[in-house]
Amino acid sequence: MNSLKSKISIILGVVAVVCLIAGMIIFAGQQIADRESEALIESMQAQAQQRQDENSELISGGDISGEPIVSSGNVNSEISGNDIPDSDNTSTNPPVDKPLADNPYQDSFLANEDMAAWLKIEGTRIDYPVMWTPENETYYLYKNFEGKEDQNGSLLLDTDSSLNPLTTNLIIHGHNMRDGDMFGTLTDYENPDYCKQHNIISLYTEDCERRYEVVAVFRSQVYKKTDQVFKFYKFFQADTDTEFDDFYTNIKKLSLYDTGVTAEFGDHFITLSTCVYHVEQGRFVVVAKEIEPGDSYKSFR
Repeated sequence: MNSLKSKISIILGVVAVVCLIAGMIIFAGQQIADRESEALIESMQAQAQQRQDENSELISGGDISGEPIVSSGNVNSEISGNDIPDSDNTSTNPPVDKPLADNPYQDSFLANEDMAAWLKIEGTRIDYPVMWTPENETYYLYKNFEGKEDQNGSLLLDTDSSLNPLTTNLIIHGHNMRDGDMFGTLTDYENPDYCKQHNIISLYTEDCERRYEVVAVFRSQVYKKTDQVFKFYKFFQADTDTEFDDFYTNIKKLSLYDTGVTAEFGDHFITLSTCVYHVEQGRFVVVAKEIEPGDSYKSFR
């Protein structure tokens, strides 16, 4: 009997050791995958910054050469008093169009066709690609940009949102990671001062940069289908004043503070959503409206 107990103890001890080793291997694999994913994102960020710097140099140079643009007339001819045209007939040079810039994220778009946009908030850690897979909304929920398993997952554009044609509201979901990755710092917007310092959100699409200003910040949750309440995650399109008013009134009512930013029917929005745990299925939400556009980009496909 004692011999049997001894054998069982040995077997259990071996199983425990094997489980421990397996756990350590899995943990080490996750750490390696996380570092590889971080390195990839940092590389993509660096490429984009380099292109943005090149765009800035190009645009600041005017027509690249830096020479002033002159009229097509003979600038070397002498002008006598009789040659001075009447003020009513004076022509001016047409305004020079701002040159189209290179998309700073074009390499990333070309590397993975599932990338819908790049989301960036200056001065924060939110600086990531946004993936869109309408045929399988959760495909990148626990996968990185390359499609490899990653507990951080990726930022996801809701499948009911669309960039072309553009829906009234674009909803982007991301994990609330403890180390601050993805939307792990989104809850910093609970602080009004933080919001004032980081109130502009940029979304880089293939065609242009879209800029947004924060309108509302609030906590909510995913409700049951039968619950007759405002569900922020169900708002994508406002074709009427009534549909817009229902959305706008509710987000302003829920907002933790007044951001000082207002909106009206016809405006477009971006909604950032992440999990929080004040209630079951809790969500922390930042809603911003589109303001002046950023750069338009050359076609690269």
